[in-house]
Amino acid sequence: MAVDLTRVQPSLKVFPPKVNQFILKIIRLLTPFWLRWQCGIKQIETRYIDRLVDVTKKFQDGKARYMLAFRHPTTDDPFGMLYLLSYALPEQAREMGVKFTKPPHSFFVYDRGISLWAGDYINWLFPALGGISTFRSKLDRAALNLMRQQITNGEVPLSMAPEGGTNGKSEIVAELEPGIAQIGFWAAEDLLKAGRTEEMLIIPIGVQYEYSSNAWVKIDQAIATIEKECGLTKTPITTATRYQRLYDLGGYLVQWVSEHYKTFYGSYSQKNMVPSDNLATRIDDLADRILSVAEMSFGIKAKGTPIDRCRRLEQAGWDRIFRNDIKALEELSQVERSFADQLALEANYSNWHMRIAESLIGVTSDYVHQHPSPSRYIEVLKLMWSVLDRVTDRNPNSVFKKTPNFGDRKLTLSVAEPLSVTDRLAEYQSSRAAAKECSRKLTEEIHASMKNLIIPSVI
Repeated sequence: MAVDLTRVQPSLKVFPPKVNQFILKIIRLLTPFWLRWQCGIKQIETRYIDRLVDVTKKFQDGKARYMLAFRHPTTDDPFGMLYLLSYALPEQAREMGVKFTKPPHSFFVYDRGISLWAGDYINWLFPALGGISTFRSKLDRAALNLMRQQITNGEVPLSMAPEGGTNGKSEIVAELEPGIAQIGFWAAEDLLKAGRTEEMLIIPIGVQYEYSSNAWVKIDQAIATIEKECGLTKTPITTATRYQRLYDLGGYLVQWVSEHYKTFYGSYSQKNMVPSDNLATRIDDLADRILSVAEMSFGIKAKGTPIDRCRRLEQAGWDRIFRNDIKALEELSQVERSFADQLALEANYSNWHMRIAESLIGVTSDYVHQHPSPSRYIEVLKLMWSVLDRVTDRNPNSVFKKTPNFGDRKLTLSVAEPLSVTDRLAEYQSSRAAAKECSRKLTEEIHASMKNLIIPSVI
């Protein structure tokens, strides 16, 4: 059951990882069936798995430590990673004649907020599988310490998604957060201080989905459904008009929402608006202005990238909902509890704007135009659907409550060449400026490796 974010809640508890081998075994057995029947993945292709076999063998032989940096386009990615480690990796090892001393696995990092929408079961399931929860909206020293301990002393490596949240697009790598590079350098330093000789590595993992070319009918139906719900009357969609209809629909929604915020929210109209015919520019501008509405509610100044702003707003909302300053909610008087509930309600509604902006950030107007494949159409439509679902979340009869089923998918899992952190450590330690530059360069290399693993989808 999801947490009621419109009422004050006790402070969020942290659940440290405690692997349960029985649960892990059951989840491993269920993974192929879950991918097929729940995620609609009927085909799985793996590429360059031999690279991971070699590094895993070195890990188990005490010659290397590593982290897996995996792409994160959808919420199904963790199941793909579990398949990679539990099935694809052992199979490739057998083909290469390599024997592992124990079944491959990895601990993983996940956002503490997942259980707020997925349900409380996450709080026992993820730790039982090796999950380390972190508050992505603030510096979580406890989680960082657990990560470093796992990387340097754990019996299995650690997996992280440096894109942070899902970006919804298999063929575009979002801007990476610098955390994984920094943690890699810290781990390399920990190994050096302990007098250990293992090489510290980061291995980028590609996760990509592709839809069948049979999805065109469902794509057209989704476009028509959104048009209808927006009050637009259109003629039937044809192959020749499909892209323009999608583009015009996006333009209509951006214009309508812009006018709404301009009319009813003062902080929106206070900003100087630069007219543009470019839809991408208009989407970015709209997201910026919607974020300013939420920031005004919390008294937060705009700073950093749009994603940075979303994370700060998320934390500001959590600070008002999950109260660390209240020891026991049941000890509050009725008046105190009512004020606390009202504060939580207002925080949740303020972050309603942030969630819309967060979904908008992922919508890229030229993503389909650059390569008009069924997969790209579907990914953009899903992002638009997500925006409209958030807008209509208080309407139980909204058609956007259930994302359309666009058919079966193919999942491709690829392994990049390992990146050595150890080889960069001497330069990293030479000065503070050098450390910052090394982290930046390593983050860029991880991004480039992920980008190079992308396969253009079939048009």
